[in-house]
Amino acid sequence: MYYKITSLFILLYTFSSYASGEECYHSTDADTPTKRFKDKTSGAVFDTQTGLTWARCPLGMKWDQKSCRDVPDRMTWSEAHTAILELNGQKGGYAGFRNWRLPTLEELAGLVESKCYEPAINSTIFPNTPNTGFWSSTPAKYSRQGAWLVYFRNGSSYMGNQEYGWVIRPVRK
Repeated sequence: MYYKITSLFILLYTFSSYASGEECYHSTDADTPTKRFKDKTSGAVFDTQTGLTWARCPLGMKWDQKSCRDVPDRMTWSEAHTAILELNGQKGGYAGFRNWRLPTLEELAGLVESKCYEPAINSTIFPNTPNTGFWSSTPAKYSRQGAWLVYFRNGSSYMGNQEYGWVIRPVRK
């Protein structure tokens, strides 16, 4: 009987941990506490520390007033720039604004929550963030084919090939 209960506990723990996704260390202070962000409009949030307004969902996902749904669009760096122009060109733009852009590496890295991983971001503010790379607007200094990404699985920044498909989170000042 003891082994059945123990096995059941291990099974439930394993699947509940997997289903919840994000893992956080609660013994440390948050880099991006929820109180730092204020709802701006439907689908956008204002960062009181930086003065930036962020789309709550990556492009391709939809905000349903509680969470991000669907699958993010993956695109090359060039396609990401075009997608931002198209977003701003839509009737009414996005969330009532028409001045969205790709974030700089520094801005995007400022969303990293170092006490969390898979994803390394505040999931209350940015729910269902995929564990993947997000394009920044920052080109690589010594490579014409490179641009900087933030990989939100673990919060690291690295240079990626501009021809690979990654996702984007629009920002505005």
